[in-house]
This record gives sequence, C-alpha cells and structure tokens, in this order.
Amino acid sequence: MSEEPTAEPFVKAVDEGDTYHALGGLALLKATADETDGSFNLVERRGDENRVVTPLHVHRSDDELWYVLDGEMELFIDGELLSAEPGDTAFAPQNVPHALRIAADGTRYLVLRTPGNKSLFGAVGTSVDEVTVPTDGPDDAERDRLDTFVENSDVEILGPPPFDL
Repeated sequence: MSEEPTAEPFVKAVDEGDTYHALGGLALLKATADETDGSFNLVERRGDENRVVTPLHVHRSDDELWYVLDGEMELFIDGELLSAEPGDTAFAPQNVPHALRIAADGTRYLVLRTPGNKSLFGAVGTSVDEVTVPTDGPDDAERDRLDTFVENSDVEILGPPPFDL
C-alpha cells in the first residue's frame, strides 16, 4: 500500500517564499521539496547580465526546466548554445551537461527541478528579508558552501562556464 501524502495545498503571493541572495542573483523559493513531498522544487530567480553564470555541470538524479518571465538567458545544453526570452522554456534531463547565464539586466525566470532532492539556494545562499537582487557576490564563504553542496549532492562540475563573457 502506498504512503499517504503529507503535502498541504498552498498559494504563495508574488514576492512570497524563502528568499536568498545566491550565486549572484536572487532566489525566491516558490515550492520546496518539503512542501511537495519531494516531487519538485520551483524557484524564481532574478538577476542582471553576467551576474548569474554557472559552470558547465550535470545533475545525476534531477531534471531541470527553465521558463523565462522577463529578460534573456543563454543556455548551453548538451553542447548547444541556446537563447531564451520571455515565454520560452528550456529543459535539460538528468545526466545532460548544461550551464546558464543571465544575458540581460532585470531577467526573471523560473527553475523547476524534479524530483527536487536538495535545495541549492538554501544551502549555499544567504537568507534575506527583502526581495532584492544582490549587487555583489558570490563571496569566498558562498563559494565554500557551494563546494560543500556539490561534494554532498548529485551535481558534478564538468568545467568553467562555456560563454563568452
């Protein structure tokens, strides 16, 4: 017999959710694995051009999907450089190398990870009360937390960001 779900219905307002300055941008947690019985994580990210740039990496047990609300992103997925603008959706299944970069100031996008095993932003970022995009970071302490997160997760860093910066 299957286990009874423990997730509760909820609605989070526009700027509601745990909020972090993380990896050069704002992370607003809209639905966490704890809230969805481990089904997925949904995070709204906000940032400015070249402030959020990830290394080439792969998730071994999570699929990742991005939906652009405002601005522009560049994605490098499985060796192909792609651009995504408002209304565009991009997807990288588990075990597919990928990286992303915010390519315009004021960019907002949603990132959905399924099954959403661990929260990168809560583990690496700094909790903040105001929903604002950071003007600095990441600092050495945040980079150390990222290294620890990667060592204890399904994420593997494959190389530097594959973008012309």
